[in-house]
Amino acid sequence: MYRLISVTIVVFWITAMSALFMRDVYPAWTAQDVPPVLSDPDDRSTISEQLGIFDAEGQRRGTAWSEVSHSSGMSSMEGVIFLNDLGSLKSVLIVTDTEFVNGELDNFELRVLGVPGVKIRVHGERHGIYFPCELQAGPFFREVNLESTATRMVGDVFRPFSYLPALKVGQSWRMQMIDPISAVLGGKARLTSLVAKVVRQETRTFGDQTIECFVVTTSPGQVTAWIGPDGKVYEQQMNVPMLGPMTVRYEPMDEQARLRTEAMFSRENRREKQGQP
Repeated sequence: MYRLISVTIVVFWITAMSALFMRDVYPAWTAQDVPPVLSDPDDRSTISEQLGIFDAEGQRRGTAWSEVSHSSGMSSMEGVIFLNDLGSLKSVLIVTDTEFVNGELDNFELRVLGVPGVKIRVHGERHGIYFPCELQAGPFFREVNLESTATRMVGDVFRPFSYLPALKVGQSWRMQMIDPISAVLGGKARLTSLVAKVVRQETRTFGDQTIECFVVTTSPGQVTAWIGPDGKVYEQQMNVPMLGPMTVRYEPMDEQARLRTEAMFSRENRREKQGQP
């Protein structure tokens, strides 16, 4: 009887450890190089897009805008995310600036505007084989030194993927995801390590367009994204800490709405860029 119980415990333990290994360890071991954001070195294009942000009930919670520019082997991404009705906060603006050199992440910065008296900032810059990052949320400040292989792509919880023009089924890569919402609502900024994988192709309809998309998921299982063959991210579904399930979906550009939104935070944005209190 005792032998049977012991054997059962051992089998259960081996099964649990195997499942844990396959879920958390094996994907990171088998991850490949991150897909390049620049598929053509001579590309000098600029791509602008707008995305709506919706909660689990389909209610609009905000809007995201991004602009990707390519020139002489370099790429830059400028992102703006406007969110409203975050508890006691009427609205916040999340601003990101990311630069790639020869398709590889070189530096990034994320700032959150609209939180009175609280500075929220995440900054990272490549130095050789390391990628030191600074995370600040009010009085909370810490530095982390990440491996360069884990920081070739960085996203945030509302837009983990921004532009991926060279995908194929079976690709996988390591990346970091920034969570500014926990800093806004909980007072602590954090980075999460993920493994992304292109799992299949799937036909989806967005507005009047039917597109054969690549489906990308992450492990841990937080994000599913549908990305077109041109690299445009048409939809992303994720579970945002403290807010729950959210969907970010491509929609027609409203440039005037973007300008009005940025004007609301222009003074604070200038102070942040200049390092003023």
